[in-house]
Amino acid sequence: MRLAFCALVPVAVAACSSSSGPYAEPIINKQADDPCDPGSVGTSGGSLPPVDAGSVPVTLPGASPGIGFDDVRFSATLSQILVPAGRTGNFDFVDPSAEVAAPVGGFASSPTYSGDDSFGVTSADEGGGVVYATDRTNKTLTVIDGKQRKVVASAMLAATPGYVRYVAPTNEVWVTEPASNQIEIFALPMTEAMPPKSSTVLSVPAAESLAIDPTSSMAFTNGASSTYAIDVSKRMVSGTWPNGCKTAHGLAVDSAHGWVMIACEAGLVSVLDEKTGKTIGGVTAGASLDQVSYDPTTLRLYVPSPTAAAMAVVHLDPKSGMPTILGSVDTTKGAHCVVAAGARELFVCAPAAGQLLFVNDPF
Repeated sequence: MRLAFCALVPVAVAACSSSSGPYAEPIINKQADDPCDPGSVGTSGGSLPPVDAGSVPVTLPGASPGIGFDDVRFSATLSQILVPAGRTGNFDFVDPSAEVAAPVGGFASSPTYSGDDSFGVTSADEGGGVVYATDRTNKTLTVIDGKQRKVVASAMLAATPGYVRYVAPTNEVWVTEPASNQIEIFALPMTEAMPPKSSTVLSVPAAESLAIDPTSSMAFTNGASSTYAIDVSKRMVSGTWPNGCKTAHGLAVDSAHGWVMIACEAGLVSVLDEKTGKTIGGVTAGASLDQVSYDPTTLRLYVPSPTAAAMAVVHLDPKSGMPTILGSVDTTKGAHCVVAAGARELFVCAPAAGQLLFVNDPF
């Protein structure tokens, strides 16, 4: 996509540029906090308010009466956003350039929506053009051909899943199962049409989130107040690190710099050194934090706050990894997950509307 966006720094507003490309521009409501129409509102100390960076809604199939989004990913291999669409019974491929969704059905579904983000298909990841998705209701791991966009195999899980990730160094799929305090490890067959085979479980207390660093062959997961470093080849926890949280949720890794980023429910975002587990720094970025998304090309971590209806943009210093907040953008109430698709293009979940909101990072 080539949409209009503005280059901002925390205090001064730069000139805006626009595009005559084929896609809709984010709609800005012309309030005083618009980055391209700043008005004359002054500040008297404290943090600057969220800016209205505009948005384009992408409505998903079966959107009404809402979708309990959880884990949303971007596949560079497929050039698609991977959207487990909860109670709709669909896994959606969303083309970020055309802003359209292609559903793959067959998952647990419900005609009603209670605001719950733990029903149906809720997590997915891609490896080698193949998508692996977990259904919390049916307790299944499903294999989807990313090019043909159809289900080709499935396997039963040992327990209710949290998150699924493809582990490239060992060509495995790992699924966290937090209520059972374990990660279930699946060996992949020679052909994708054969179901993955559960090979072992790794005991990790309350493991929920999961991030893989293929460069160092390490995996990371959060318990409530600790982050666990796991050697994927040895299938062994090699470090247990305090992360500053009472309840940890979101997790991201920068492979090139060796940073592990953790979002605490209470609002803290911590950055740890991947090798030592030492805390590099932290910032407060809202409240009720859940999922985050990191763009390694810009060293920016995107942190939605569903209660504030805003998303913080956190920059990591390229030398030290120290985090600083560049600012925040308006989103919508309940928006607790986001995915970065590159080029400062972001898709934020809007559960009540059953939409993804396309937003440009204006900073």
